[in-house]
Amino acid sequence: MTIDWNHIANAPLPENCGWRGTYRVRYSEIGDNGKVMLSALADYMQDAAGWGARILKLAYDDTVDQGIAWVLARMVIHIRDYPGNGEDITVETWPSGVSRRVATRDFRLTNAKGDVIGVAQSFWVMFDLRERRAAHWPDWISDRLPNPPGPKLIDAPLRAPFTTDPLSPGDTIKARPSDLDLYGHVNNVRLMQWVLGIAGQNNRPDFHPESLDIQFRTECRVHERVEIRHCDGFAAITRDEDGTDLVRAQITPLNRIALA
Repeated sequence: MTIDWNHIANAPLPENCGWRGTYRVRYSEIGDNGKVMLSALADYMQDAAGWGARILKLAYDDTVDQGIAWVLARMVIHIRDYPGNGEDITVETWPSGVSRRVATRDFRLTNAKGDVIGVAQSFWVMFDLRERRAAHWPDWISDRLPNPPGPKLIDAPLRAPFTTDPLSPGDTIKARPSDLDLYGHVNNVRLMQWVLGIAGQNNRPDFHPESLDIQFRTECRVHERVEIRHCDGFAAITRDEDGTDLVRAQITPLNRIALA
């Protein structure tokens, strides 16, 4: 995919559904190169999505009484610069459309100088909190989505890329209570950390890739044991009990993406 950074920089923040916030990189969020890790940027975007949903009265507090909530099904992230400790990062976000009961939300990241350093597109589905499966959308959800939505900053392929080649085992992890979020499953940012922990050559960590396309296929519950597997830029988190891939991802190291 070609990334048009000029288009990303010039797209206006929508007045009807846009949100902007600033986050300061903390010492605990930097890697051994002194730069903020991708998982921390994803955490900022997760927080920004929550605040953006509040504008539309579609946040967790607005849906939980109906037994439903938004869950992240996929996220496509491209980063061209990783700021360091103490630097400010501005995150702008807005809903960017709906297709087949999947809502997209885009993100634009800029540094203190106003330079665009990253872009992301996320894909969200409704989740039935009692049945623990995808939920049908009530009409009031559709009624609260913005019309028109904001612009799409990137054109992510509809189907997440993945390999048919076998993946090599890299690590085994047991989900702990501290890994869980308010939905009672392992948070998507923690799952991202697990993937990036073996994403480099020889199953070494790569917490500063140029891009990540990660698909959250089904939830990981507490005490479940999973195997992290990786090969040639692809990774999966696989449940030991039944061999189900809970997460699949494609990771591209720095300086490998064509620029427009």
